[in-house]
Amino acid sequence: MSWHDSALHAAGNAVLHTPFQNLWPLVAAPGLAALVSDRSARFLARTPQASWPAAILAAAPGLAGLGVIWQALQWDVVRTWHGLVMYRITPLVAAGLAAYAVMRALQRQAEVARLFAAAAAPSDRLRRAADRLGLRARQLATADKECFVAGLLRPTVFVSTGALDQLTDDELDAALCHERAHVRGYDTPSLFALSLLRDLAPWGRGAALEAFRAAREANADRQAATSAGPLNLASALVALARPGPALAAGALPMARNDSLRWRMQALLETEAPPEPGPQRFWPGLALCAALVAWPAAQLQVMWLFCESR
Repeated sequence: MSWHDSALHAAGNAVLHTPFQNLWPLVAAPGLAALVSDRSARFLARTPQASWPAAILAAAPGLAGLGVIWQALQWDVVRTWHGLVMYRITPLVAAGLAAYAVMRALQRQAEVARLFAAAAAPSDRLRRAADRLGLRARQLATADKECFVAGLLRPTVFVSTGALDQLTDDELDAALCHERAHVRGYDTPSLFALSLLRDLAPWGRGAALEAFRAAREANADRQAATSAGPLNLASALVALARPGPALAAGALPMARNDSLRWRMQALLETEAPPEPGPQRFWPGLALCAALVAWPAAQLQVMWLFCESR
């Protein structure tokens, strides 16, 4: 082996063949992806067109985390670990991250299951309105103003007695048209999958996931305004604006105080605000893609520097 090959091999061992070489990627790769995701999400407009880039940015940290977790759990495949770190610490950290994500997903589904258990059959008024739009509906016996869709395999619209008391027939139709857009867009399964990936990399503020929510709300508003009229939808949003208790994590509420202002502006403005150019978030998407590809690329790099002769 020439001195050049020896130096290259020694450098590869120093960088990639240390005891903690595959422990730090469990945090570093998904953590960096979360940072890039949060930063890039700031450039996304609150419009339906932002759904796909927001979903990609929201999924990237979890996909990067899934890659390094899967790699770390290959006890008999990954040959670059030494001693306790190789056979105990890293697999346990990886298993802990995976268990945390699964536990959070189960908690969200348990909350949704409790909603179904607490809800009753819809009143005649709600049933007729839901049947016209082809929706499954359940009614909550509470004075809180609730209108949302929940359910992974059978998305269902939940409307409270308090909301029905507040809404006129036209406003109720507008609210149900909004929820129908969520059902037709498979928004609850998408939110479930993105939330699971988010929990695999629980770093950062989750701005991309919020950007995805905003994009899907904008899409549902646009479809409901087309079907039921923007004024009816706007008045329904005002009637249902709620500062009340938080809903189940897997639910998509009709109106939230923190989103009411920009949604009303989008409905009532005659000209849409200019959207940030795609060039603002494309670098972030590219970097996130590189971080997602890192686990597979790392194996090639280790082979090049540490195994090749």
